Amino acid sequence: MNKKFAFQLLALFVIVATLLSACGGTPEAPAATEEPAATEEPAATEEPAATEEPAPDPMAELYEAAKAEGMLTTIALPLDWCNYGAMYEGFKAKYPGIEINALDPGAGSAEELEAIRANKDNPGPQAPDVVDIGIGLAPDAAAEGLFQAYKVSTWDDIPDGAKDADGYWYGDYYGVLSFSVNTSLVSNPPSEYADLLKPEYKGQIALSGDPLTSNAAALTVWAAGLSTGATGEEAAQAGLEYFKQLNEAGNFVPIDGDSRTVGVGETPDPD
Repeated sequence: MNKKFAFQLLALFVIVATLLSACGGTPEAPAATEEPAATEEPAATEEPAATEEPAPDPMAELYEAAKAEGMLTTIALPLDWCNYGAMYEGFKAKYPGIEINALDPGAGSAEELEAIRANKDNPGPQAPDVVDIGIGLAPDAAAEGLFQAYKVSTWDDIPDGAKDADGYWYGDYYGVLSFSVNTSLVSNPPSEYADLLKPEYKGQIALSGDPLTSNAAALTVWAAGLSTGATGEEAAQAGLEYFKQLNEAGNFVPIDGDSRTVGVGETPDPD
């Protein structure tokens, strides 16, 4: 409708209302008109969440400190053992600028610990940063103060029985003892410890290390004792008795046997 017609309707409505009031006596108060609802304030818009800074790389600070030092010294980590060769290459690729100084790959656990003691106050290249020792020696070495606590990124995945609660040592692998035999010289390989006492193996048996310094050799002596049926500490004594018999029979060769000596025939003794 146009504005003029709207005003006419409004005027008519007012006149009619006046006439009705006059005819009906005391007029009732007109109903209160409701106030228009207040216009609601627009909801406050939330500020966009601040972008969180990425968590700092825990290795970054350690890497920078190691790079400033320039060298990582290891000991008793032969390249053909436990995939250490590939680990060396992976480390050098991931952390350029850090030279690896590999000391005495053939050292035993006791020799590794002695290297720490001898260089405890020496920051030079003869002081080992990393050692690989038998887990049985680790608690005493930690109590002696030879280690620094450090928890690797996979710490929570390591069983409690294979690590120190405070991070001073942890088990990173385990091995299974076995006989290594040069079959080109030994036509009848032994299958159990009792076989090694047979005369046919004279001058052909060696240990991988010295039981006084090598954890692997000490465990071999213990395993030989277990093979006799002894248990616990008695197995250790039984193992010593076993190797005493092996030596008296002339079967034992007092050299450090490994893959090299087996390969070239030093164990067994070709003579």
